Parts: sequence; structure tokens; C-alpha cells
Amino acid sequence: MALELASLKAYRAGAAIKAAGARTCRLWHFATNDDWSTVNTTGYWNGARAHIGVGDIVHISGDLDGTPFFRSLMFATVPASGNVTVTQIANS
Repeated sequence: MALELASLKAYRAGAAIKAAGARTCRLWHFATNDDWSTVNTTGYWNGARAHIGVGDIVHISGDLDGTPFFRSLMFATVPASGNVTVTQIANS
């Protein structure tokens, strides 16, 4: 399925993290009925390109109508064109 942009929510505007000299990183939550293999597919996050940035972290509650999962991803690249890439963050 395609990304439902309305389901991508920033935790809150003041929840951004900024390291000295770096861009501000945001924390997101995304709830979807898509399964992990879909959410982790190349190009899945392209529709969010205007909102996300490199280093932003998204917590995903997925496959809500099947076998639910929770994963965290960091946006590794957010190019002006081409595919957004992500890196999975280990959940402990």
C-alpha cells in the first residue's frame, strides 16, 4: 500500500532535538495497517519528503489489523528526487 501521510504525526513541535551545529531532528509516530515488509520497502516514505529530514526518527505501530509490530526507523537520506532511505533502529 501507499504511505498514508495523514497518519504520520510529529510528537509535538517542541519535541525536536538539535545538536550543536546540526539541523533540528524531529520525532514522529506513524500508525498503519501496512506490514513491516511494505513499510520498509524502497520508496515507501517518498510521499513524506517535504516533512521529514535526515536524522529524523519515526516510531511505527504497524499491521494493526493483522500481526501488530513496533519498529523505529531513522531517515538516512531524503533527496530532492529519488528514494528516501531509512535505517532500522534496534528496539530493546
